[in-house]
Amino acid sequence: MHRAGDRAVTTTGTRVNLWRARDFLITWSAQVVSRIGTQISTFVLPLLVLEVTGSAGTAGALAALERAPYLVLALLAGALVERWDKRVVMLAGNSIRAVLFGLLAGYLLAGGDDIGWVAAIVLTSGVVYVFYDAANGTVLPQILPPRELTRASGWLEGTTALTEVIGPALGGMLLGLGATTIEGAGYAFGVDALTYVACGLAVLFLRTSLRPVASDGPRASLLASMRDGVRHVLRHVELRRLAVTNFVNVMVFGTVPLAFMSLSRTEFSLDSAHIGYLLALGSLSGVLGSFCSGYLSRRLGTYGLMLTAGVCWAAGELLLAVAPAVWTAAVALVLVLWVAPPYFAAVYARRMSIIPRELLTRVNSIYRFLSQAGIPLGLLLAGLLIETVGPRTYLAAAAATFLAVAILTRLTAPAQASSASISSLGVD
Repeated sequence: MHRAGDRAVTTTGTRVNLWRARDFLITWSAQVVSRIGTQISTFVLPLLVLEVTGSAGTAGALAALERAPYLVLALLAGALVERWDKRVVMLAGNSIRAVLFGLLAGYLLAGGDDIGWVAAIVLTSGVVYVFYDAANGTVLPQILPPRELTRASGWLEGTTALTEVIGPALGGMLLGLGATTIEGAGYAFGVDALTYVACGLAVLFLRTSLRPVASDGPRASLLASMRDGVRHVLRHVELRRLAVTNFVNVMVFGTVPLAFMSLSRTEFSLDSAHIGYLLALGSLSGVLGSFCSGYLSRRLGTYGLMLTAGVCWAAGELLLAVAPAVWTAAVALVLVLWVAPPYFAAVYARRMSIIPRELLTRVNSIYRFLSQAGIPLGLLLAGLLIETVGPRTYLAAAAATFLAVAILTRLTAPAQASSASISSLGVD
């Protein structure tokens, strides 16, 4: 039996009314606020670096830096957080990042423009995020029954897409408030700091216990815990395939904003505000796509939906690569972004359903390690390639990568999922 706010929610029986699941609503609302702040900063950071340095490679490297700690700390964080109260971890993570981005805002508003100082703040925030994400990423299975995870994840992915509409638009507006891009970035990072304060306060109102599960026997060492988690991922065929496929998809998908920004500035001469509005418009399609999550998941299954997403991403990136005008690029962005929420919701729910409860935090951290490692790697490579061969050639290469992964998904889908889900796409 699980708890949802004041009410007990059994794992069998009637469907849970998510609007009355108190702790889910708190978690969901906090994520909306947090994501808005994150999207503002994600939009502003590369534009700030481009303004100060004029280098797409530096912009990509700095954007990657915040995710880089996952390469070092993810396995350790998963094993440690499994032993800690996740509520405390999330509260500490929000509080520390509120201070960090508040300091960054003050530095920029005072006229500071040292990218090294900005990089230090970003890197420190990335270290904190590893531990926060290990806790936050496994909260849903503790506050909702397993059968509700796909629907709840669809809500979260849908509102994430909504924040991708609001965030860049607000980021562009906040940049416009400053006399310079540096001053405007200071306002933007200040707003991000306030969102972390709000999320930290929300964590205090959770009623579900997020303390570690008591063990009857002696607790294994950290090294043994990490080894058991890695061994489970390596031996579980489906989980291993999902992890590798998602790693590549996330690596390329995470570069879409940077590639679009570079294309818009170099090919169409758009300013920061207009780029933000176009990114917001494209992300609006993700909000609409999130409403289709349940239907697509039922109709296509996890692997059919993964194939559909890969094809749409490949087509959209190719259209971006050849876009002759701004409106064509905007249409391509819509095609790329609309299917992301259904894809990530389906993959999350499937992953949660096949990981044993006693290994959930450790194994999910390993999975997230691969996913998060793909983001800095993708941004770093994208920045270098865009600077070397230009945004259009890079976008064509990204389209080819998405298509290759989609074909691999089709070929390696489990037998029980392939016949019903994939044949419904009309590819058999």
